[in-house]
Amino acid sequence: MTSESIAHCKVNHMADAPSDGDSTESPSSENKVPTLGTVMEELTALRQAFDAKIRYDNGRERLIQTMSEELERHRNNVHQSLLRPVLIDLISLYDDLTQVLEPAGTADRLKFFRDTVEQILTRSGVQMFTVEGDAVDRSCQRVVSTVDTPDPDLRRRVAQRLRPGFAWDGKVLRPEWVSAYRHVETPLVEHTGEGAAE
Repeated sequence: MTSESIAHCKVNHMADAPSDGDSTESPSSENKVPTLGTVMEELTALRQAFDAKIRYDNGRERLIQTMSEELERHRNNVHQSLLRPVLIDLISLYDDLTQVLEPAGTADRLKFFRDTVEQILTRSGVQMFTVEGDAVDRSCQRVVSTVDTPDPDLRRRVAQRLRPGFAWDGKVLRPEWVSAYRHVETPLVEHTGEGAAE
Protein backbone atom coordinates (compact mmCIF):
# COMPACT_ATOMS: atom_id res chain seq x y z
CA MET A 1 0.00 0.00 0.00
CA THR A 2 1.41 3.39 -1.02
CA SER A 3 1.89 6.30 1.32
CA GLU A 4 -0.96 8.15 -0.36
CA SER A 5 -3.32 5.26 0.34
CA ILE A 6 -2.26 5.20 4.02
CA ALA A 7 -2.77 8.92 4.31
CA HIS A 8 -6.15 8.60 2.65
CA CYS A 9 -7.16 5.82 5.03
CA LYS A 10 -6.15 7.86 8.04
CA VAL A 11 -8.13 10.79 6.76
CA ASN A 12 -11.19 8.61 6.16
CA HIS A 13 -10.80 6.94 9.55
CA MET A 14 -10.61 10.26 11.37
CA ALA A 15 -13.64 11.55 9.48
CA ASP A 16 -15.67 8.51 10.51
CA ALA A 17 -14.74 8.90 14.18
CA PRO A 18 -17.14 10.97 16.26
CA SER A 19 -15.93 14.37 17.29
CA ASP A 20 -15.65 15.54 20.87
CA GLY A 21 -18.57 17.86 20.39
CA ASP A 22 -20.84 15.05 19.14
CA SER A 23 -20.07 12.82 22.15
CA THR A 24 -21.85 15.18 24.63
CA GLU A 25 -25.33 13.88 25.56
CA SER A 26 -28.30 16.16 26.47
CA PRO A 27 -29.22 16.05 30.14
CA SER A 28 -32.10 13.73 30.97
CA SER A 29 -35.39 15.01 32.38
CA GLU A 30 -34.69 13.21 35.65
CA ASN A 31 -31.78 15.52 36.42
CA LYS A 32 -33.72 18.74 35.79
CA VAL A 33 -33.64 21.25 38.66
CA PRO A 34 -37.21 22.50 39.49
CA THR A 35 -37.71 26.14 38.78
CA LEU A 36 -39.00 28.66 41.33
CA GLY A 37 -42.32 28.89 39.50
CA THR A 38 -42.87 25.14 39.77
CA VAL A 39 -42.15 25.19 43.50
CA MET A 40 -44.56 28.07 44.03
CA GLU A 41 -47.32 26.26 42.11
CA GLU A 42 -46.87 23.16 44.25
CA LEU A 43 -46.95 25.21 47.45
CA THR A 44 -50.12 26.97 46.29
CA ALA A 45 -51.78 23.64 45.53
CA LEU A 46 -50.83 22.29 48.97
CA ARG A 47 -52.16 25.41 50.67
CA GLN A 48 -55.46 25.16 48.80
CA ALA A 49 -55.82 21.52 49.76
CA PHE A 50 -55.06 22.38 53.41
CA ASP A 51 -57.61 25.22 53.42
CA ALA A 52 -60.25 22.93 51.92
CA LYS A 53 -59.58 20.35 54.64
CA ILE A 54 -59.90 23.00 57.37
CA ARG A 55 -63.19 24.23 55.91
CA TYR A 56 -64.49 20.68 55.74
CA ASP A 57 -63.55 19.99 59.37
CA ASN A 58 -65.13 23.24 60.54
CA GLY A 59 -68.33 22.52 58.64
CA ARG A 60 -68.52 19.02 60.05
CA GLU A 61 -67.97 20.33 63.58
CA ARG A 62 -70.75 22.93 63.18
CA LEU A 63 -73.07 20.24 61.82
CA ILE A 64 -72.39 17.97 64.78
CA GLN A 65 -72.97 20.86 67.20
CA THR A 66 -76.26 21.77 65.51
CA MET A 67 -77.49 18.18 65.59
CA SER A 68 -76.56 17.90 69.26
CA GLU A 69 -78.47 21.07 70.14
CA GLU A 70 -81.53 19.93 68.18
CA LEU A 71 -81.46 16.56 69.96
CA GLU A 72 -81.24 18.29 73.34
CA ARG A 73 -84.20 20.54 72.48
CA HIS A 74 -86.17 17.51 71.33
CA ARG A 75 -85.45 15.72 74.60
CA ASN A 76 -86.55 18.75 76.60
CA ASN A 77 -89.76 19.11 74.59
CA VAL A 78 -90.62 15.44 75.04
CA HIS A 79 -89.91 15.69 78.76
CA GLN A 80 -92.09 18.77 79.12
CA SER A 81 -94.95 17.36 77.06
CA LEU A 82 -95.01 14.22 79.22
CA LEU A 83 -94.68 15.93 82.58
CA ARG A 84 -96.92 18.96 82.00
CA PRO A 85 -100.28 17.14 82.38
CA VAL A 86 -99.10 15.57 85.62
CA LEU A 87 -98.05 18.94 87.01
CA ILE A 88 -101.37 20.51 86.01
CA ASP A 89 -103.24 17.77 87.85
CA LEU A 90 -101.08 18.25 90.92
CA ILE A 91 -101.77 21.98 90.87
CA SER A 92 -105.52 21.31 90.68
CA LEU A 93 -105.20 18.92 93.59
CA TYR A 94 -103.26 21.55 95.51
CA ASP A 95 -106.06 24.07 94.90
CA ASP A 96 -108.72 21.62 96.04
CA LEU A 97 -106.85 20.83 99.22
CA THR A 98 -106.34 24.52 99.90
CA GLN A 99 -110.06 25.10 99.56
CA VAL A 100 -110.81 22.24 101.96
CA LEU A 101 -108.29 23.58 104.48
CA GLU A 102 -109.75 27.08 104.59
CA PRO A 103 -112.50 26.35 107.15
CA ALA A 104 -111.34 26.27 110.72
CA GLY A 105 -110.80 22.94 112.44
CA THR A 106 -109.65 21.03 109.36
CA ALA A 107 -107.76 17.84 110.09
CA ASP A 108 -103.97 18.13 110.17
CA ARG A 109 -103.60 15.10 107.89
CA LEU A 110 -105.14 17.02 104.99
CA LYS A 111 -102.72 19.88 105.54
CA PHE A 112 -99.87 17.37 105.54
CA PHE A 113 -101.17 15.90 102.28
CA ARG A 114 -101.26 19.34 100.67
CA ASP A 115 -97.72 20.04 101.84
CA THR A 116 -96.64 16.74 100.29
CA VAL A 117 -98.08 17.78 96.94
CA GLU A 118 -96.24 21.09 97.22
CA GLN A 119 -92.98 19.22 97.85
CA ILE A 120 -93.57 17.03 94.78
CA LEU A 121 -94.05 20.13 92.66
CA THR A 122 -90.89 21.68 94.09
CA ARG A 123 -88.83 18.57 93.36
CA SER A 124 -90.13 18.64 89.78
CA GLY A 125 -88.78 22.16 89.35
CA VAL A 126 -92.12 23.97 89.79
CA GLN A 127 -91.98 27.28 91.67
CA MET A 128 -94.92 28.89 93.44
CA PHE A 129 -95.16 32.67 93.04
CA THR A 130 -97.28 35.74 93.67
CA VAL A 131 -96.85 38.92 91.64
CA GLU A 132 -95.50 41.87 93.59
CA GLY A 133 -97.55 45.05 93.74
CA ASP A 134 -101.30 45.54 93.39
CA ALA A 135 -101.45 46.28 89.65
CA VAL A 136 -102.90 43.40 87.63
CA ASP A 137 -100.27 41.77 85.40
CA ARG A 138 -102.12 39.66 82.83
CA SER A 139 -98.92 37.92 81.74
CA CYS A 140 -98.66 36.30 85.19
CA GLN A 141 -102.14 36.73 86.66
CA ARG A 142 -105.67 35.70 85.75
CA VAL A 143 -108.65 37.74 86.90
CA VAL A 144 -111.33 35.23 87.90
CA SER A 145 -113.68 37.68 89.64
CA THR A 146 -114.20 41.43 90.00
CA VAL A 147 -115.19 43.82 92.73
CA ASP A 148 -117.07 46.98 91.79
CA THR A 149 -115.68 50.25 93.08
CA PRO A 150 -116.55 53.90 92.44
CA ASP A 151 -112.89 54.85 92.88
CA PRO A 152 -111.26 55.11 89.42
CA ASP A 153 -107.78 54.84 90.97
CA LEU A 154 -108.54 51.26 92.00
CA ARG A 155 -109.40 50.17 88.46
CA ARG A 156 -107.47 47.03 87.47
CA ARG A 157 -105.96 46.73 90.93
CA VAL A 158 -105.83 43.46 92.84
CA ALA A 159 -108.65 43.26 95.37
CA GLN A 160 -107.81 39.76 96.63
CA ARG A 161 -105.32 37.01 95.88
CA LEU A 162 -107.19 33.75 95.43
CA ARG A 163 -104.60 31.21 94.27
CA PRO A 164 -100.81 31.38 93.86
CA GLY A 165 -99.20 31.08 90.46
CA PHE A 166 -96.86 28.29 89.40
CA ALA A 167 -93.85 28.60 87.07
CA TRP A 168 -91.84 25.82 85.50
CA ASP A 169 -88.67 25.99 83.42
CA GLY A 170 -88.86 29.79 83.32
CA LYS A 171 -92.43 29.79 81.98
CA VAL A 172 -95.78 30.38 83.65
CA LEU A 173 -97.40 26.99 84.14
CA ARG A 174 -100.50 28.38 85.85
CA PRO A 175 -101.00 32.13 86.42
CA GLU A 176 -101.88 33.56 89.79
CA TRP A 177 -105.63 33.81 90.35
CA VAL A 178 -106.81 37.16 91.63
CA SER A 179 -109.92 39.22 92.14
CA ALA A 180 -109.63 42.72 90.67
CA TYR A 181 -111.45 45.98 91.16
CA ARG A 182 -113.76 47.19 88.41
CA HIS A 183 -114.62 50.86 88.22
CA VAL A 184 -118.33 51.69 88.03
CA GLU A 185 -119.95 55.08 87.98
CA THR A 186 -122.01 55.94 91.07
CA PRO A 187 -125.62 56.28 89.93
CA LEU A 188 -127.28 59.63 90.66
CA VAL A 189 -129.98 59.45 93.33
CA GLU A 190 -133.26 60.86 92.09
CA HIS A 191 -135.26 62.76 94.65
CA THR A 192 -139.02 63.04 94.29
CA GLY A 193 -141.79 64.83 96.18
CA GLU A 194 -140.97 67.13 99.03
CA GLY A 195 -137.33 66.08 99.10
CA ALA A 196 -136.83 67.24 95.56
CA ALA A 197 -138.26 70.62 96.27
CA GLU A 198 -135.78 71.23 99.02
